[in-house]
Amino acid sequence: MTSVSAHLSTSGPSPATTTPPPAASPWDPWSAAWTKQAARITGRADAHVTVTPAAGGPPGFSYPATAQIHIDADLVADPTIADPRRPAHRSKAPVAYGVLLHECAHVIHSTWNPPPGVPPVVREAALLLEESRVERRYRDTRPRDRRWLRRAITSIIDPTDTPTDTTWSAAYAAGLLLARVDAKILYPADVRTPRRLITKVLGRKLLKGLRDIWREAQTVVDTDTTRMIDLGERWCRLLGIDPTTSPGLPADDAATSTIAAAIAAALDAILHNPADTPDPRRGGPRTDVPGIHVDTDVPITWTERDPADAERHAANRLTTLLRRARHREPARTREPSTAPPGRLRTRAAVTLAAQRAAGAIPTAQPWQRTVRRPVPDPELTVGILIDASGSMTDFAKPMSSAAWIVAQAATRAGATTATLAYGDRITVLIPPGRRPVKVRDMRADAGTERFVEACAEADRLLHLSAPGTARLLVVVSDGHYVNPDEAQATITRLHHTGCAVLWLAPANESWPPRVYDHTTTITVDDPTTCVNLIGHAAIDALNGA
Repeated sequence: MTSVSAHLSTSGPSPATTTPPPAASPWDPWSAAWTKQAARITGRADAHVTVTPAAGGPPGFSYPATAQIHIDADLVADPTIADPRRPAHRSKAPVAYGVLLHECAHVIHSTWNPPPGVPPVVREAALLLEESRVERRYRDTRPRDRRWLRRAITSIIDPTDTPTDTTWSAAYAAGLLLARVDAKILYPADVRTPRRLITKVLGRKLLKGLRDIWREAQTVVDTDTTRMIDLGERWCRLLGIDPTTSPGLPADDAATSTIAAAIAAALDAILHNPADTPDPRRGGPRTDVPGIHVDTDVPITWTERDPADAERHAANRLTTLLRRARHREPARTREPSTAPPGRLRTRAAVTLAAQRAAGAIPTAQPWQRTVRRPVPDPELTVGILIDASGSMTDFAKPMSSAAWIVAQAATRAGATTATLAYGDRITVLIPPGRRPVKVRDMRADAGTERFVEACAEADRLLHLSAPGTARLLVVVSDGHYVNPDEAQATITRLHHTGCAVLWLAPANESWPPRVYDHTTTITVDDPTTCVNLIGHAAIDALNGA
């Protein structure tokens, strides 16, 4: 089994590894350009990157102590493929650039060092947890680099790391692959088949225990050696390994591995069908709005139609309700005055007469009147998210109608709006600044739902988490997600920033919708008859934000 520590050394490099490449190497421009890039990313002036053929070694190797990084030039193949000094070179060598960022993540965050007396099996488990931990912490500060880290996985993870279907190998595969879904590097759809096979070997209860460990590891600070070693020991004991009596790595005693084959297929799919770039040849709608993650497996499609009279009337009623919610009564203030109209204040009038009798400059103001000053209506921002996953199939049309009614009314009420659909991919249906004309009946057949990414995209377009305006996020969904905890965390974060969340759920008695905290949730059967309920719920959500 290949060790995860094969590309990471917590000590400094040996003299043999620090020998510079020949001066005439064609990879010198790449080494120089990526050295500057690594120094900027890591914030270390001593960072140095060497791009050279690895001759069978790991695709990347780093020494966090000395900030030295080695990248296998075979990942680029041809040094003349692009100019490494220009940003466009990243799309020419996405895997190599992703490996560079992965090693930079180690340089930044792998600052803890396993003590010499740690059993090898515990050390291996701790370093396994370190892989997703550093990528999660790196992504938290540089979320736009997710696409490159995701492509790097196709080289960093080797299916031969799990050569058997034993418990240790399955857990090892889970720590390498499934943990990166919780680290928000891979998407759930990327690991669907490996997850099924890993669960078959480990069982749901054991896999849940391992997941709790790697999720806890992703919250550990960079210098907490004790906690990382403790998590590594918990990992081993959960798998039935006692490090005190069996300190070595478990032996591989099986001949074949279905998990390895599934991992190889998943990595190949990521490499050749990346979900972070649109592919217009696969059909489905395109959008000119940048920054949208697209999966080419299940495109989101729709059919357009003119709104029915009932939908137009519903939009008119909701527009009135939203305008009423935005309207602010004039502010009333009482001001003193030297002349009518107003109410005469006796004491001030006596003071004014005395001042005049004494020949002083009159300063008293005996009259008081009420002045009404108009208060500008607050700016309103409304984001609308439509769930296009398969669980919404029976309710796709009424939910699409509800989304159109809300978008039309909010736009006419003077709000800034945007409408997005999310499933295996995220599509901007109505970008900010445009009023929806036709109703788009969504086809809800996606295999999963990227609710968290859809919220992030809506936040990027509309600044839902930025204070200063009245903000409302309308979600049209049944709430049954693969990762409900992450969805709840996203909703809570928006709630704490002052953004109200209105949840429109289908009225399904056989499968009730999931209700999340910090939301105003109402069930909808016919949007045209529920518009008053929707309007008042939107007003209550805005007033309570």
